[in-house]
Amino acid sequence: MHNFDNFDIEELVQRRGDAEFTFEYNCNMRRIFPWTGIANTKKTITEFGMIWVEGEPGTEVVAHQHDEEESFLIISGKAVLHLERQVTVLSHGDLVYIPRFWTHQMKNPFEETLVFADLYWDWRGRT
Repeated sequence: MHNFDNFDIEELVQRRGDAEFTFEYNCNMRRIFPWTGIANTKKTITEFGMIWVEGEPGTEVVAHQHDEEESFLIISGKAVLHLERQVTVLSHGDLVYIPRFWTHQMKNPFEETLVFADLYWDWRGRT
């Protein structure tokens, strides 16, 4: 049960100025979910995560695959997406779904920084 009369709204807000970025996959990444102490989205059977990603011009993520399903929502900039043996250009507002174990790679050969939200999820044991 929630106590709507006794909480600090600032505990439920992540400010960009306070955000911690790591350098992964050749991009600056801000892991948003799971959110320690606030939203435990990593469970025994399921997991959900969200990452804010910034790829500078000239950035190329190494082609890879993993057991989670994933979607990218482009916030700004453009990217060349390689998905298995096909290629397309993504831009502001585009959303792509990447099935588990599909090889994918994002490239930013453009002049603007690419910013996108990476949402991933897994349901262990699912066939």
